[in-house]
Formats: sequence, C-alpha cells, structure tokens
Amino acid sequence: MARALLARKYTDCAITGLRAALEYRVNFFLTLAGAIAPVIIQTILWIALYGDDPSTSFFGFTFTQMVAYTVIAQLVSRLVRTGFEYDINWEIKTGTLDRYLVKPIGYFGYRLFSFIGDKIVQTAFMGTFLAGAVVILISVLDFNLPLISLLLFLPSLMMAFLLNFLIFWCVALIGFWLTEIGYLFEAVRIIIIAVSGGILPLSVFGPTVSHVLMFLPFRFTIQFPTEVLASRITPVNALYSLGLASLWVLILIIIGQCIWARGIRRFAAVGS
Repeated sequence: MARALLARKYTDCAITGLRAALEYRVNFFLTLAGAIAPVIIQTILWIALYGDDPSTSFFGFTFTQMVAYTVIAQLVSRLVRTGFEYDINWEIKTGTLDRYLVKPIGYFGYRLFSFIGDKIVQTAFMGTFLAGAVVILISVLDFNLPLISLLLFLPSLMMAFLLNFLIFWCVALIGFWLTEIGYLFEAVRIIIIAVSGGILPLSVFGPTVSHVLMFLPFRFTIQFPTEVLASRITPVNALYSLGLASLWVLILIIIGQCIWARGIRRFAAVGS
C-alpha cells in the first residue's frame, strides 16, 4: 500500500512535468529551430573543408562520419537540455522552497520525475525528427546504422538524460550560497556542451585532453550516445562506457545529496 502510494506521487510529478511541457509548445519549436541552424552552418563548413575528396579525414572522421556526428550531436544536445535549475534558483531565492519540505515527497524525487515528464513530449517530437534525420543520412550519404547501434542508443540516451539532470541538479544547488546565478547556469551549460562533444568531437582537443575528458561524466551526455548511434564505438566498449556512466550517476547522487544537506541547513538557518 505504501509503495503504491509513493509510486502514485512520483507519477503525479511526471504528469505535472508533462503538462508543463505541453503548455510551452512555442518554446519547444524555437528550441528545435535552434538545433537546425547550427547543423546547416557546420555542414556548410565541413563541405568547404573536406572538398571533393571523400577519403579526406579530419580528427579521425570522414566527411560522412563528421556530418552524421554533427546532426546527431546537435539533436541529442537539445534532447537532454535542462531548464529546471532556474526554477530551483527562484524557489531558493524567494523562500518558496519551504513548501516542498513539508510535502510527503522528497524534493529531489519531485524534480527528477517532473523532469522526466517534461522530457516525454520533447523526446517524442525530437525523436521523430532524429529518426527522419537518420533516414536522410542513410539515403543521401550512405550512412550505416546496424541494429545493435540502435538498440544500444536507447540506454545510452537514458543515461545521458539522467547524468545531465544530476549535473545541473548539483549546479542549481549553488543557489543556496549565491543569489544571482542565471549567468552561471549559461556559462556552465556552454562549457559542458563543449567538453561533452556537443559542438565538435572531443578528438579536436588533442589526444591528452580528449583522453582525460573520456573519463569525465560530461562525455556521456552527448558524445557517447552520438558515437553509439553513429556506430563509432563497438558494442563491448559501449557496455563498458555504460558501466562507467552508471558509476558517475552514483557519484553525482552522493555529491548532490551532500550539497543539499549543507544547503538546506543554511536555508533553514537564514529563513525563507
């Protein structure tokens, strides 16, 4: 009975996030347009750099591989994008966070399941768009998509959702100590997109830096699912990466809980 009641509470949180996503349809389509423009610009750039020689390779990518990476990475980055951190900052700053502290549901769980509900609509639309983009890549550029890559892409994308949520959950909790951190959110977002392979493959940073970035959690939010769908990673390495990403999930949960525990004590001491 208690488990069923708890499950119902988290389901209601997901439904709340779903309704919020449906209310902001214009924002979603603007986000979609924001994903298309960089793809067009970067594709034109790659056409100019690669020229007419299909065997030309930059950073270990052929022209087909680079265009496929650009398209998939841009769409994945939009898929996993967050926004709840602004709500957390507002609730901390205004003191309205205290209303969640007396509810029979943890604030972390509330935010997580609201995020999942919010992403249901975006994933449905963006997933359809991504599928169409892959079909175009296959028909126009002879892009190869084995079934195993498609199957591994789903858990890698789910891991990307979870890791990106946890990263920005930890960043959002800095609001317990800072009052105005909206610019910090955008700065962190730009840095994370860069070091996660959302703009260019991590190989452009050179072997030393890219090797270090391969073990950090950021790669798993964009480059890893992109490499899986682009068939640039073997199934064995994909499973290994999923295991490493799972370890980062655990680490970020612990870090987030530590920040929350210290921050909520400060929030209670200062008062709302």
